Amino acid sequence: MTTIPNEKITAFTGGRILTMDPDRDHAETLVIKNGRILDLGSAEIIQQYPGAEIIDLHGRTLLPGFIDSHNHLSSFGCFFPEWANLIGITDEKALFAGLAEHEKLHPGTGWLVGFGWFDAQCGGREFTRADLDAFCPDRPVVLVQATFHKSVVNSRALEILGIDSSTPDPRCGIIQRNPEGVPTGVLIEEAQVPVFREIMNADTRRHADLIEARGRELLPFGITAVHDPGVTPAAEAAYRLLYDEGRLPVSVLMMPHGAAVLDNDLGPRLAGPVTGTGDEQLRTGPVKLFADGATSETVGFAMKMHGQIIKTGKYRDDFAEALCAAARHGFQTCVHSFGNATTDAVLDAYEQAAKETPAGFVLRPRFEHVALLSDSQIGRLAKMNACVSIQPQFLVRGEGMKRAPLDEGKWFAFGDLSRAGVVVAASSDDPGGFMEARDPIKCSVMGSTMSAGDGRTIFPDQVLPFEEWLRMYTAGGAWAGGQENERGMLKGGLVADLVILAGELDPQNPPVVDETWKDGRIVYRRENTGKTV
Repeated sequence: MTTIPNEKITAFTGGRILTMDPDRDHAETLVIKNGRILDLGSAEIIQQYPGAEIIDLHGRTLLPGFIDSHNHLSSFGCFFPEWANLIGITDEKALFAGLAEHEKLHPGTGWLVGFGWFDAQCGGREFTRADLDAFCPDRPVVLVQATFHKSVVNSRALEILGIDSSTPDPRCGIIQRNPEGVPTGVLIEEAQVPVFREIMNADTRRHADLIEARGRELLPFGITAVHDPGVTPAAEAAYRLLYDEGRLPVSVLMMPHGAAVLDNDLGPRLAGPVTGTGDEQLRTGPVKLFADGATSETVGFAMKMHGQIIKTGKYRDDFAEALCAAARHGFQTCVHSFGNATTDAVLDAYEQAAKETPAGFVLRPRFEHVALLSDSQIGRLAKMNACVSIQPQFLVRGEGMKRAPLDEGKWFAFGDLSRAGVVVAASSDDPGGFMEARDPIKCSVMGSTMSAGDGRTIFPDQVLPFEEWLRMYTAGGAWAGGQENERGMLKGGLVADLVILAGELDPQNPPVVDETWKDGRIVYRRENTGKTV
């Protein structure tokens, strides 16, 4: 037996080691060295590493660190702590009370931002500039919807933004107007771009500090890597500063985007570093494009009910050319596609892009969300070797969607996608949505029971085992990011990003994150209150 000298070698044993590697599902021992996986196998391999530090798992489960494949860390995520948190508020009085409390803590004349408002939860009440003017006429105020795809601003904000009756709608946005043509304050899709430039404006160092602080919050969830969909040039500069200073708390796959969130115009960024550039800490990922939004006006649905096709909403008309242009420049892409009519258009765009890619470039189509799919669409996704990034938190609204009497098509077809061979990655969409969705364990419980978290299964035909959801948060996320040779599995040579779970892998009594290891170092250990180390 060959003896290998110890050099910062750590061996884990005494528990269940779930590798997520299809060639070897389990191991008895995992050995890491200098931030990488050195070896794994039976308990006897420890004898090859005399003097190694032995970590006794005491029956716990060791698996790869979680990958949140859709986390808006550098945009809404990092700025969210500076805004009024309105997620989950269900009535107008409570909403304005939350804004008032936030204003007390943040006096002055600058922007007052509330995030997480959702009009459907406020009795369908559509706020306008008049409501916000009555609350605060003297400083700019914006309520950003929980979906990011709709906002309402007051008159002071419209003045600062230069939006009035003469302002045309942007190509892929709506400035809502009253019968006289006067803006009501409601801005939809790309019409929000000027607002987002204002409320997410920071110098590079402050932006970097905000990202670092928000990123550290991910470690207790067992998250060691994120895919950030919609990294603007300003955010990219902040990430590079964190990288240069060794301050990235999690690994980041940056998805290049336009100058502001929801802007599909990539401009000069196509001349910059292409997908795959970088290293395990910071890497350029696929370009992020929006094919539709998340409001009734901006999601393209074609639903067959009672023998008739009912079409609602409209998808964007600017993504297909941007997708093909990115492919011609050697970039992979990922596309926000919520509605089924939108998904048809995106599938068509990818088929066209495949004809325009440079020689030797292998297109890897990636779709975000895909809330409603038909069997034929799933077949097309599988045929083109596509992957999807999905968010189980949206099952919170599953009961309402299920009530639509569809003749064909399935909501949240997670099980069908997986069974068809489409790679599925799980994610949060943080801070978007209707709940705290950063916890992969909580969301894996929702996904494995296809419930809103209360255990009542909504879509029983889409149920997958709890362990399969953990796979979506590890190997699935890695493949979706083109990182399968870097992370997502416990395999020799891959990064030693690890999570240790205490408890059985049972969605009825789910485990908890006991420890998180990043690059072979422990960065979080659960105590009475939890501790990031």
